[in-house]
Formats: sequence, C-alpha cells, structure tokens
Amino acid sequence: MGSRPRMVEILSEDGKEQRSVGARIGIAAAILSASILLSRILGFMREAVIAYFYGASSATDAYYAAFTLPDLMAYFLAGGTLSITFIPLFSSFVAKGDEEGGWRLFSIVATTMGSALLAFTILFMIFAPELVPLVFPGFEDPEQLQLAVDMTRIVLPAQMAFYFGGLIAATLFVREVFWPSALAPLVYNICIITGGIVLASFMGIRGFAVGVLVGAFLGPLGLPLFAARKQIKFRPKFSPTDPGFVQFFMLTLPLMLGVSLVTVDEWLLKYFGSMHQEGAITWLNNGRKLTLMAFAIIGQAAGQAALPYLTRLYHEDKHDEMGRMLGISLQRVVFLASVAACGLVAIAAPVVYLIFRRGQFTAEDAALTAQMLTIFAIGLPAWATQAMIARGFYARKDTFSPMIIGSVVVAVSAPVYFLLNEKYGVVGLPVATSVGITLNACTLLTVYKLRYKQLELMMPLSGLLRGLAFGAACGIPAYLAGHHIYDASSQWIATGALAAIFGIFGAIAAVIILIKTPPELEFVLNKLKRRLNKRRGEAEA
Repeated sequence: MGSRPRMVEILSEDGKEQRSVGARIGIAAAILSASILLSRILGFMREAVIAYFYGASSATDAYYAAFTLPDLMAYFLAGGTLSITFIPLFSSFVAKGDEEGGWRLFSIVATTMGSALLAFTILFMIFAPELVPLVFPGFEDPEQLQLAVDMTRIVLPAQMAFYFGGLIAATLFVREVFWPSALAPLVYNICIITGGIVLASFMGIRGFAVGVLVGAFLGPLGLPLFAARKQIKFRPKFSPTDPGFVQFFMLTLPLMLGVSLVTVDEWLLKYFGSMHQEGAITWLNNGRKLTLMAFAIIGQAAGQAALPYLTRLYHEDKHDEMGRMLGISLQRVVFLASVAACGLVAIAAPVVYLIFRRGQFTAEDAALTAQMLTIFAIGLPAWATQAMIARGFYARKDTFSPMIIGSVVVAVSAPVYFLLNEKYGVVGLPVATSVGITLNACTLLTVYKLRYKQLELMMPLSGLLRGLAFGAACGIPAYLAGHHIYDASSQWIATGALAAIFGIFGAIAAVIILIKTPPELEFVLNKLKRRLNKRRGEAEA
C-alpha cells in the first residue's frame, strides 16, 4: 500500500500547530459515538418495555408502521436531512467572514421550507385514514388499521421539531459544537419510555407515540435551540425566490426527488412485512435496529463528525488532503464495521433473548428476531461505507450524484425484495437489505473515484479485509463457545453465554493487538498511550 497518508494539520495564524483535522474528526466522532451508544441503549430499553407489554403483535406492528408516513413526508419534502445540504452553505458564509449572510439564509430556509412542512403535516393528519391503508395493504384488521392511523396522527407533528432542530444543529456543527446533538437522542428516548409507561393505563401503546411527540420538541429541537440561543439570528422571511434559497433548494432537490435505499429499505421491509404473520414487522424492526445501532456508533457518528471538516478542506481548495482524509476515515470505519459484524453474528441469540424475551415477547419471537439480526449484520460494512462516502459528495455540494445512484440502486433492488420475499418469506427480506446496501456502497465508491480521483480505493478494501480477518479470528471461537453454553430457557444461562462470547472475543482481540496492531487501531491506541503518559508525568511531578 505504500506509505500511510499523513494527517492533515491545521496551523493557526501565528504558525502554531493546532490539533489535526483527523484528530478533531476523531474527537467529534467519539462524542457522537458515545451519545449514540447511550441513545441506542435507551432505545432498546424502550423496545424492551414495548415488548414486555405488547410482545410482537398487531399492536406493535401498528406502532412501528405509524412512523412511515411522517418519514415519507420528511424525506420527500425536506430531502431527509436538511443539515447535509445546509452545512456546506452555512460553512461557506462563515469561511468568507459573512456570518450575517449565513443567518439570513437560515431565516429564509427555516421560514419557507418550514411553512411547506407545516402545510403537509396538516394535510397528512387529515387524510391519514386514506393514506395508511395504501402503505400497509396487509393491515386488514380494522382495529389494527385504526391504531396505526391514530399513532400516525400523533407522530406527524414531531417532524416539525426534527426539521427546525436539525437546521439549528447544522449551524452548531459548523462551529464544532456537538453536545446538543449528542444529548438530544437521550432526551428523546427518555421521553418515549416515560410516555409509554405513564400513559399505558389509559392510552395503551398510543402512549409511546405521545412520548415521541414530546421528546422531539424537548430533545432534537429544545437542546440545539438552547445551545444556539445567544448566536442564532432568526428573522421570519418567506422568500422562495431569494438566490441563496434557490441555491439551497437546488442542492436539496436531488435528495427530495431521488430515493436512497438507506431510507427506502425500511419502507420496503414494513410494506412486505405487513403481508406476513402477526409480529413480522416487529421482528424485522428489532433485528434491523440492533444492526443499525452498531452502524450508528461507527459509521453514522464518523460521517456526521467528518462532514464539517471535509467541507472546510474543500472550500480551502485542499482537495488532495480532503481525499486522504476521506480515505483514512473510510479505512477505519470499514475495519470497525467488519469487526462489529462478526461480533453481532456471535452475540445475536443471547443478546436478543436478554433484551426482548420477557412479558408478552415469546421465545419464538426472540429466535426469529435473532435470525433477522444475523442476516442484517452481514451488510454492516456496507452501511458504514455508504454513510462515509456520501459525506464526500455532500462536502463538495454534490447531492445530484448520490441521488442518481440511490434511485438507480432502489430501482434495481426493489425486484430483489419482491423475489426474495416470495421465495423465502420474511427471512428473505433482510437478505435483500444486505444485498441492496452492498450494491449501494460499491456504486458510490466507484462513482466518487471516477469523478473526483482523490480517493485510494485500496484503503477501504484493506480495512474490510483486515476487519473480516480480525473479526472472524475473534468471533468464530467466541460464537462456538457461547452457543455451547446458550439455552433459551433461562435468563441466567443466556447472560452467561453472552459474557463468555464477550470475554473470548475480547481476549483474542487483545492478543492479536499485542502481536500485531492493525493500522486502523494505531491512531486510537497511540492517543490513549499519550494521554496515559501525560497523566503519569503529571502525577510524578
């Protein structure tokens, strides 16, 4: 592979070396990863509470289905994530010293797009009884259908909070302020759990939907608003013809018109899942969420943290450094995702049992969820890859290419979902997910390399191969030992099996690192060593 790319260093005006871009991305990613980890833990506490009270049933299928219309509206109206297109634009104003221009654009975007989002929220709430049956043709029970309609109407206004909160958070990301985005998911999940428990006696599962609504306004909106209260300069201004807004809209339009398998996958799983036996949507949802927990901690956090820095390097015309930084980031996240995929396969049965197997959630439900998780985990390296490489496009203000690629991949993948669903039933759906997301990641990588050149494809490939070798060396012995112990009849035995898997996996990993540290881990380990040496020196002084 030749010499390793050096880290991109940033110099202050007086020439003093500051923290490298790579280190700053690492710190930001660590903050967001810790937040996402805690949030996902709370998220699975939420899922465990739902499973305890309602199992895998028509009620839980209706609850998870209730998020589909709100997500569809946000995706096609706002392009899914406004911050992706707003960060580069706001960052360009700040880089030019025109912060007032940045806040003017913020005001126009917030007012203009916010008005449209409000109008569609009202329309979707009115016509929910007509729309929900179109999205879930398998919901033939009138009570289940009404439950899905009721919760859809409760959840819909939460999109307003996500929209405005995401826009404010984007301005904070440009300033390298990450704590509101780190804490927001924690507040959000706590509110959902509290709402579900407190309101269960007289609202049933609808209480969780109320918790979603309250949590969205307190967390994703409330915390960024509080953090930016002294900097934010918002003046309501409805101006769809403003040149800045037109530029923003044209960048966002591909995300609004195009479709991405990252989002459409969940819709397809629920659509086809509604045609299977009661609880199928819940099994798929829980298995997918466990996989995406690992993806969020590794790929999503790294992508969120990297975007502002990649954008800055692009605006400073440091394209070679941007390419090196993107390659390094890809290599690291693919390595970690490959190791995590092996780990997920090893722990699938006991971890699902321990999280969900209680109350109304049966042993059969747990076994089927674990099966879904094992298949979903195969695609984890691809999930991480597409999250990071997409940020490379967005940093260059290129939203058109990912839109075209995503739409083509969805068109190619949709028949795969249909065929695998027909042939293998519900088990074929996570297979289709892993196939589709791998195709998406490979296509994004190829197009980026061909179009922009500044990316060494051997870097993510080497990260994948080393990660799979590392993960298999640790995971296979751990899996064999753990499943020799595992017994679905006892929480204690399942706990022992999980502990054995973690212990063996960790011990083998430590031995491998001592013998030959993978380059993807050297940065983290060297950083820890420097900190330990610094503290030791301070203690001795």
